[in-house]
Order: sequence, then C-alpha cells, then structure tokens
Amino acid sequence: MHEKRVNDLRANAKKMRAWMRIPLILAVLFVLCLAAVAQENTADSWYQEGLKLMGNDNYRDALIAFDKAIEIDPENASIWMGKGDTLVRMGDYNESQKIYEKSLEMADKTTRANPHDANGWFVQGELFIRIFKNDEAINAISRATELNPKYAEAWYLKGAALNQKAAKLPEQESIKTYEEAFTALNKAIELDPGYGMAWSEKGYTLLSLARFNGKNFNRYNESLEAFDRAIELISAEDSRQFLALAWEGKALAFVGMSNMLNDMDRKDEARERYEEAIKACDRVIELDPDFTGQEARLLKAGILSELGRYNESLVAYDEAISSVPADLVLLTATFMADKSSVLVKMGEYEEALTTINAALEIDPTNPIAWKNKGEALNYTGRYEEAVSAYDKAVELSPELGLLKASSWQGKGDALKASGRQVEAAAAFAKAKELGYKA
Repeated sequence: MHEKRVNDLRANAKKMRAWMRIPLILAVLFVLCLAAVAQENTADSWYQEGLKLMGNDNYRDALIAFDKAIEIDPENASIWMGKGDTLVRMGDYNESQKIYEKSLEMADKTTRANPHDANGWFVQGELFIRIFKNDEAINAISRATELNPKYAEAWYLKGAALNQKAAKLPEQESIKTYEEAFTALNKAIELDPGYGMAWSEKGYTLLSLARFNGKNFNRYNESLEAFDRAIELISAEDSRQFLALAWEGKALAFVGMSNMLNDMDRKDEARERYEEAIKACDRVIELDPDFTGQEARLLKAGILSELGRYNESLVAYDEAISSVPADLVLLTATFMADKSSVLVKMGEYEEALTTINAALEIDPTNPIAWKNKGEALNYTGRYEEAVSAYDKAVELSPELGLLKASSWQGKGDALKASGRQVEAAAAFAKAKELGYKA
C-alpha cells in the first residue's frame, strides 16, 4: 500500500521528485576527478568548483561559482545546467526551468553544428529529462549511444529516461518500457561494473517490474541486491544524494515485500520487512534530510501506521509536514491528507476532518484529501456529505491507479448506508472494474 502511495506522491509533486532519479552525471564525474581546484580564472575551474559546492549542499556559493563560469563562457550549456540543478536543490523550480530552456537552446546549437558529437547529444538528453520531455530525451541519448556505443553514462541516462517514461504508461506498455530500461542499465553496468548510480537505477527498474510479477519475490530480491551493490559503490563523501536514493529504493523494496507477505497472511514476516524499511528510511533522512528525506519521512509514517504504531506515525507525519519547503505548499496538503488517514484509524474523526479541511484550504484539488474526507464523514454517519466528498475524489483522481477505485468503493459504502441500494451497487461495480480488491 505505502509503495503505491509514494508513487502517487511522485506524480503529485513531480517537480520535486523527478530530481530524485535524474542523474547529475557530470557533477559526479567532475567531483570524483577533482583534486584541488586551483583558483584559476577559467570557466572550467569555476564550473568544477560550483559542482563541488553543490555536492556539499553549499548552494549559494555554488551559484556564485556557476555565475563566474558563465561570465567567462556564456554559451556553455553544461554550466547553465549546473546552475539550474543548484536552483532545483534550493527549491526554485520556476527559475530552474527557465535556465534549462536556455541551456537547451545552446545544446541544440551544439548538436546542429557538430551532429557527430556524442557528448553534445548526451547533454541535450540530460536537459530534455529536466524539462520532462522523455521521448525527446530518449532520442537524443540514443543518438549519443549510436555515436559512442561504449558511453556508459549515456546508457545509464537512457535507462533513467525510460524509467521516467514507463511510470506514466498503461500496464503492458509500461512493462515493455521498463524492460528496455533494464537492458540499457545492464549495458551501462557491463561497460562499468563499478557504476553505483547505474546499479541504483537498475534497482528502481526491478522494483517497478516487481509490481507486475504477482506473488513472486524474485524481482524484489533482485532489486535489493542492486540497491545493496549501489550502496557499496557510492561514497557519501562523493554524493550523499545518490546514496540516499539507493537507501530509499531499499526501503521501498522492503515495503513491497511486506505488502506481498501480508496478502499471503504471513504477518510476522511482513512485520520484519516493515522494520527493515523503517531502518532504511532513517538512513535516507540522515543522508539527505531536506530532499529525498522528505519522501522517506512520508514512507516511514505510513509504515508506522500499518504496524499500528499510530502515535509514532503522527509524529512522523508532523516531521514530514514541517520539512516541506515553503514553495512546495501543495505537498504539505498531501502530507496532511495522509496524516488524516491515521486519525481516522484511531477513531479521531473530528480531528481528521479538521486536518483534511486545512489541507483542502491549501489545495482544493487534492483527491486524497477528498477521499479521506469521505471516509471520515462515513464514520460519523454524515452519508450525504460523504457521497459529495467521494464524488470530488472520483472527479480529481487520475484514471490510472487505485485512488479512483477506492473512492468509488467508499461512495458505494455511503450510498448503501443511506439506503440507496441501486446506486450503491453501481458504485461497487465501478470500483471492481477499476481494480478495487477488498
């Protein structure tokens, strides 16, 4: 359940979450080879200094370094991209998107002037991913791998782009695209077996494929092996962010296994996996508290709720809410809506409704809040209001996913309780059609 909720969160806050997977490959490569950046007044030295500062979470000084580099080489797309990446880490998504668009114009000029430059196509692919144009990214990166079949970083980037694309496709197309990503990432690892980020991305691919694998633990076990390999290879000194991502993937794999074990009525084993997931979440928060750690707090809160540790769950949700940057206020609404589900489980229906209404004041289009409002109203016997809330949840929910199905089911419960049996039966049928399972 909570693995799915985190996937829904990614969709609702894609500007934040997209960067969890997008490779800052050039940053890592430069930081790895960086000995001691001499204070040369060259674009490259300032660029490398900016990458180093960004990697150490010193964002304001990183911006100064990138601006120095831009003064010397204003047409360098990679430098502008570094500045955009720093702004993303600072939460300034609107400005970062403008910079990426500007960088893309420069990268396009480069590939037009030299269409046989594999690195030029690679940079263009990175930028397309950053503005969420996955097909264009895949085409550009494929051109890079055609020109240089031994370009491990390009194979990795292609896998990351295919993963991002697959997440938005219907099931059969999604599986096919994840399998293509798996092939690309294996190629990257074949070329560079010590490529930690490729191992981590492979873990996420396997984790996604596991969702379509029935009651077979193989994919989850394989994903754990990939994440463990990534954790061995990625140094916290080089990239705490990428190491945090590998740990978060490990947490999600444990949650997926727990959900499967619960479905098989193997409760004790499920609980053990949940406890392992909590440990992994704590490691994520320790490594990257302000970015990947936000999702880890949400995941941890959900697991604690699943384990019946409701008071601890509420504390974790409050920590998640307080960690959200001011310019991501819509994410706050999602976290508050999730918190309300715990209050409902505790029987604190009025407090749940207060929390939900506060979330809806921030974001009236949040389908999770509307669904949870319907549930709380059902428990208090306010069935007509519940039906209206569920109607809003159905209207606002994405077509793919279980949120719409569970909203129809809740509406059916409210209609049945109010004596509207024919309408209730139709609602239950719609929920079943969309994949709801009791």
